[in-house]
Amino acid sequence: MFDTPADAQAQLAPYFSRPQVEMIVGALEPALVFHPLPRDKAGDEQGLGGTRIGGTPDLPPGLAWPRRANPADGEAIAGRGNAEAGEAMRRHFRKELPYAFFAQVDLGEAARQARGQNTPAAALPGQGRLLFFYDLTAGPWDNGTGSARVIWDQSPRESLVVQAMPPDLAKAGEAHWAEIAKVNREFKLPLLKPDSGTPYGGPARPMRLHVTLRPPAVESLEMGARPALKAALARDDDEAGFRDAYQDLFAKAFDSYHGAANAGRRNQLLGSPLPEQSDPRFEAEVVTRFGVQHLDRDRIAAHRAEIEASQRTWRLLLQIDVGDFLQADGEGTVYFLIRDTDLSERRFDRVVAVYQQT
Repeated sequence: MFDTPADAQAQLAPYFSRPQVEMIVGALEPALVFHPLPRDKAGDEQGLGGTRIGGTPDLPPGLAWPRRANPADGEAIAGRGNAEAGEAMRRHFRKELPYAFFAQVDLGEAARQARGQNTPAAALPGQGRLLFFYDLTAGPWDNGTGSARVIWDQSPRESLVVQAMPPDLAKAGEAHWAEIAKVNREFKLPLLKPDSGTPYGGPARPMRLHVTLRPPAVESLEMGARPALKAALARDDDEAGFRDAYQDLFAKAFDSYHGAANAGRRNQLLGSPLPEQSDPRFEAEVVTRFGVQHLDRDRIAAHRAEIEASQRTWRLLLQIDVGDFLQADGEGTVYFLIRDTDLSERRFDRVVAVYQQT
């Protein structure tokens, strides 16, 4: 959205008073966002190990595409969905398929983009790649460590090999595509685009990272740290229209890079998350501390102080808009979250995935 605070001040000045501009600029949060590269030029600009969303990862020999074993609590996970979704999850777990590949991030590129700027990228390793995998079939009912795998691969680029999708994962994707196409034909619904993804994988899209400054969401922890801005947005007597103007600004900050409504606007590396419900760091703390997906109202009231204190120890690694990942209709956002201590110790095996949808 904004490249620098000065850029933000210049763009905001026509729409806000000077004190309002200063309040908003002071609240802006840095993040690394994804800009698409033309596919016909991506090979020349990126090479192996480049940043991408969807497709397949570049792996060295000996590093296998991770699979999800049939979880011991698979029946409990399946029981969180309706009858149809539950049975689909049971079948899915029995197959022990590989995770869907979500994204590959070139950490050297992230470090170069963030150099000399006040971004959280300094907490990341400076070399190698982060590979993000997710179980999009069961993950929406299974916040926690089981539905995601994040791998830090430090292999030299020259050792990397372009991966083919595992045959059983490809077969599951083809079966899903055929079933959706059959239903769409039966009910005379629009046919899927040829390059649309499935829960087993999205189309490969090479990306370039770019540092930007974004306004925090009202539901985020970062907004809570800006009491003056939060109070101004909550004011009932908003005669000057500040709240509406800020909401317009916020919507523009998360517009898709290709212009389609609600697609791609949540994709970002690090920074303040864009919640669809509450801040996903709250849910990461709940599932880690209590071993449950959600707490009832009484338990939240009893433990709110400790949860709210501990959720500040979590950091957003990556968030991906599901519809954008599929390049088709799809709901929700997947958040990959890690504790600060685990990030400093490079314990990416402890990443928690949280799924939200409105």
